[in-house]
This record gives sequence, C-alpha cells and structure tokens, in this order.
Amino acid sequence: MKKIILALSLFSMCVLYAQQSASLQIPKAGESDPNAATPDYNPVLRVVEMPAVAGKSELQRVKDTLEVLYPKKTVASVSAANQRSSSVPAPTVGRTFAGNLFNNSTPNDNEIAIGNNGSLASVQNSSIFRYRTWNNTTAGTATLSFWSSSLGNPATKYDPKVIYDPQSNRFILLCLAGFSSGQTGIIVGFSKTDTVNGAWNLYQLPGNPFADTAWTDYPMLTVNEQEVFITVNLVYDNMPWQTGFAQTLIWQINKWDGYAGDSLSSQLHSGIQYGGRPIRNLCPVEGGDQPPSARGLYFLSNRNMTLGNDTIFLVHITDSINAPGQQVTVTPLISPVQYIVPPNSLQPTATGLLQTNDARILGAFIQNDKIQFVSNTLDTATGFCTVYHGMINDPNGNPAVTAAIITDTLLEYGYPNIAWAGYNGNDDKSMIVFLHSSQDTFPGFSVRVADGVGNYSDRVVIKRGLGYINVLNGTDRWGDYSGIQRRYNQQGTFWVNGMIGSANNLHQTWIGEVALSPDVNVPSTPRIDEPVTMRIVVYDMNGKEVVLLLQDRARAGLNQFWFNTEPLQNGVYLIRGEAADGKVLFTQRLVKN
Repeated sequence: MKKIILALSLFSMCVLYAQQSASLQIPKAGESDPNAATPDYNPVLRVVEMPAVAGKSELQRVKDTLEVLYPKKTVASVSAANQRSSSVPAPTVGRTFAGNLFNNSTPNDNEIAIGNNGSLASVQNSSIFRYRTWNNTTAGTATLSFWSSSLGNPATKYDPKVIYDPQSNRFILLCLAGFSSGQTGIIVGFSKTDTVNGAWNLYQLPGNPFADTAWTDYPMLTVNEQEVFITVNLVYDNMPWQTGFAQTLIWQINKWDGYAGDSLSSQLHSGIQYGGRPIRNLCPVEGGDQPPSARGLYFLSNRNMTLGNDTIFLVHITDSINAPGQQVTVTPLISPVQYIVPPNSLQPTATGLLQTNDARILGAFIQNDKIQFVSNTLDTATGFCTVYHGMINDPNGNPAVTAAIITDTLLEYGYPNIAWAGYNGNDDKSMIVFLHSSQDTFPGFSVRVADGVGNYSDRVVIKRGLGYINVLNGTDRWGDYSGIQRRYNQQGTFWVNGMIGSANNLHQTWIGEVALSPDVNVPSTPRIDEPVTMRIVVYDMNGKEVVLLLQDRARAGLNQFWFNTEPLQNGVYLIRGEAADGKVLFTQRLVKN
C-alpha cells in the first residue's frame, strides 16, 4: 500500500574532493575446484550472547527514542486510507524452494545470481547453494571455507556477495575473512566458466590496506562494462561497528583480469567524505537492463543512523581505472520525504524482536537516466518498520530526488532490495522484494511491483514463515540483505532469495522465481512509417503456426503489443508481425516455462 509520494526535490551544490587513491596489482592467489578432495569442516564462530556493557549502543539509544515518539499501533487505530487496492498488476510467483539451510551462522546475508543458462547461486553467511533451474535439481552446497580452501586462510569466512555478469557470461563471488586488523581480508572469485558449479580464479585483497588497527566489514558488489566495484567499511579493532567506523572504501578492479586469471589491475579509493566526515555504507548502483557503461559508477549513501534526515549522498567515480581527470564527486541531495531509523520488528513470540539495523541504502539501479533505490525506514503512522523507495532523476545533470514510503497496517517490512522490471529502456517499472513479519505473522518473504510514477501493486507472498526465529539470546538478527536479479535473457522474470522463520524456530533461505503479470510485451515492434494491416502470429520452433493473435490495422508511429502467455504450453516460440504482402515487420523469441 502506497502511503505518500511527493514529486519535488531540492538540488544541492556538488562538492569535489581531491581523489585519494592508490593503484595496486593483486596477484592470483589460488583456484577453487568444486571436485577437490579437501574436507569441508565448515568452521563457524557465532556470538550467542554479547558480554554486558555499560550503557546501550548508539543505535539502540536512537531506536529507544523513536519508540517513545512513534509507538507501534494496532490496526484499528490506523486510518483505513492505506487499505485501498492498487491499479498496478501484482507479480506472479512461479517455482519456490528451500535454499541455504541454517548451519549455525546468523543472520542469512542473502544474495542471488542466475546465469543466462539457468545456473543459479544463492549465498548466505557461510554457504553457497547451487541450483540448475533448467531441470530443477540442486548442484550441491559448499561452505565459503571449502570454496576458498586453496588460499590457506584459516580465518572465519562470512558476508558473501555474488553477481552474474551478462557481458562475460561469468559470475563474481566474494566473501570476507577475519574480524581483526591482523587477520582481515577480502576474498574475490571470478568463475572460469558460465556455471557456478565450476572452477574459480581466487584473489585476496587486503582488509587492512593502511596497516593500522582497522578491519574490513559490510561488502557490496557490482560491475560495469569493464570493471568490478567493491565497497567495504573499515572498522577499528575492539570497537562496535557503530562507533568504531573509520571510513568506507571503494575497490575498482579490471574484471577481465579476473576472468583470465591474471594479476588484477585495481584502484583503491579512500577519504570519501562530506563536510569533513566520512560517508558511510556506499551502495553501488547496478545497471537496469545491462551493466552500466564503462566510464565509472554511481554510489548512494545517507545519514543512516540519525533520528531522521532527508539527505541522500550521490557519489560518482567519473571514469575508469587511472583515467586522466578521473574524480570522485560527492553531491548531497535533499529528499522531500524524510527517512528515519527503523524500529526492530515484532514477531509471534515473547522471546525477542527482530533486528532491523539502520536506515542505510540496501539496493539501487540506474535505467532511463534515473536511479531507483530502497532502504528501511519507520512509518510514523504505525510505528512499524517499512520500506523507503527513492528515485533520483538526471543524476549526471541536475539531480533531484522523489521518494515514497511503502507501508502496511498489518505487517512490518524489512531488508528490501530492488531490480529494474521494465519492458523497454524507457520503462521505469521496478520489482521490490522484502522480508515481512508481525506479532501475528511468522517471518516470511514478499514482493511488490512499482510502476515508476508513484503506484505500487498489492503485496504477493513468496514464502510464508513456518515459525518464529529464536537463535540468539535477546533480539534476533533478521537478515542483512535480500537478493534479487532479473533473468537477462527472459524478460519479466526474476530470481529472489530471502530469510524466513523455520518450523524449528531457526531461519533459512528461501528462493523464488517471480514474474511480472503473464502479459508479455513485445518491445521490438518497430516504428511504422505509415498505417499497415498487420497479422501477429505465434509459431513454434518448427515453423508451425500455433495461434493467430491479432489481425488489425496498425497506426503509423511507435507501437507496442502485449498478450497473455498462460494458454501456451511450456516451450520456445517465435512471435512474428507480418504485413498483408507477407513482409516481416518484427520478430521476437519467447521462452515459456
């Protein structure tokens, strides 16, 4: 249910900082062989109960203040205005199945990637689950320790991220190693084939690049046409991540070096700040229909631990590695909708709440000269944790922000992620996934569609929770991420993963295939110079006519055509537009599964 949207923003001055960067060559450190005979001991070190400390954490003090200002309210006390139905068609859920199981680590730091051939990887805090979507079979589960065993690094492996690169038809996977300045490292793998179940070239980036008392935490990952970008936080030893934060770094790496197994040409960007203070938690902006162009990348951040704020930081690396004139720019933007530190979420148990962390930006993409992003916030009407959905128009010219709060009077929403869902390059539709929970609803996983102009579909459940979560003493971790990736060669299809409560009150990852409505758009319909009588026909791959969809007079200009695929059996088809004289006006391949 959409709560409110405001369509105006204030543009602020762009601030340039002298770029602080270092060029490094990172040698290949090993390979990952899925058929290796190395035993998989799966070592996991998990804090069950933190030691008592004097006072509360900085973040918890903020949450306590907000709980007094905006207490959680019953449904009856909330206006029914938010109960109206949506005009945006709801997505459909296809296959769903259990992914990474609980294996003594918490939370499920979920991320997902799927190749054009259907090879799928789902990662969580200590394991890699592999799946063959073309025949619905698993390809096994490996721990991060096993995957990286050739490196001989005994430190704890955690916080994995994975991405599929459609331009190279390869995968990139990373994880962190170690929780102190003396052990910290970033392990990065580049797949040697188009499957996640094959071999990988492995590299180790320094987790303490300045040789001080800081270690690397909280990685994020994306690619453009030429490079891979990794953002991480540096945290000082023996300090909480909240007060021990040092700065956020950006690693910019030639991805083709990694695929080839050569030494990585890389550039490390540091000292990224605004107003003399380091900017925290930089979220890389992914591409929409394809990875962004080769000249640099955008990143987003905000003031994610304040009581409430309206500043969005647009950070831009303007060019490729060591290019002449390359800069790191920081542009503060003012949003018309304030974001607020989210409250911890209710679940159906008296044993504890679910931790929602802070208001950091968790996912973003750029398409049609617009950046869309999501984070968590607080709904002041209900006191619930919910989703903040923002859009930055014209980021390379005169950027301006619009924003909306996606809320619910029955459920709390946590840890959203977002992907472009358009049918053509000018379509601003997006798919937003998130966790859900309430005092009456076990922690589950849902999705909604946004049309790009302020409207949202009804919520669709991907997987209902099977029980409450009770892993830690006190407030349980709810999951630092949810995963989503569009299937690049199957328009309108997405694969997602998220954390649910299991029947035995633990947690596990659930994977789902989500699609836009069964109406299929044919984006390749051409601009017609003059009116023409046209037949639109579906053929099977043997050239046999399956159905005549339409025979009508098409007007001059740019045309689009939709049809419902539900009557078709699974298979591969060819959609063809034909003029009365037999001239082929357009063709479109369709895979129905």
